[in-house]
Amino acid sequence: MRMPPSKAAPKKTDAPLNGRRSRDREVIEAAVKLFWEKGYASTSVQDVADELGMMKGSLYYYIDGKDDLLRKIFEDSHREVQEIAERHRAADGKAVDRLRAFFEEYALWCLTHLQRASLYAREWRHASEDLRALMAVQRRYYDELLVPMIKSAIAEGSVSADLDIRMANYFIMSAITSIPDWFDPAGKLSADAVAKRYADLAMLVITRSAS
Repeated sequence: MRMPPSKAAPKKTDAPLNGRRSRDREVIEAAVKLFWEKGYASTSVQDVADELGMMKGSLYYYIDGKDDLLRKIFEDSHREVQEIAERHRAADGKAVDRLRAFFEEYALWCLTHLQRASLYAREWRHASEDLRALMAVQRRYYDELLVPMIKSAIAEGSVSADLDIRMANYFIMSAITSIPDWFDPAGKLSADAVAKRYADLAMLVITRSAS
């Protein structure tokens, strides 16, 4: 008796989740939702497939495993914030004004992408060694961006020369990335109001340094 041909799993491409396929964005957003709701460790590839209404085997057309999903989320988030940062780096005007504008827009990004923004702090410990290396490069990017901008603000006389630049940078960026820990979109404070206040506080740190 001749057996019917078996259905092979879809062949995975060499560039998973590269945005060229129609479902790439759906796969990523499903992973963001589940990692935020259940945690990375408690979410399985089957959970992601169920969220998307597809077979688990079909999902492997897009990924090798969960780490692919976490990597893509971190890469996408960094790319979006990097676009904000580069726009303010290249803008006209005083460095101190460009710094404030970046801090406000970055805070607003965190406030309007709460699930994505929260995953860095919550799930980095589950990243592979390769992904941790990538995250270290991403963190260094903000030093390479902000330290020269703060030095320019010092040179133009907007910031005191006694500022501990790196400490101020670490403090401000840590404060902004912690916004998802407490912000309630249904609360009394709007995202715009919080972003403006955080930018105000960030500039107080920079412009009112103590010896």
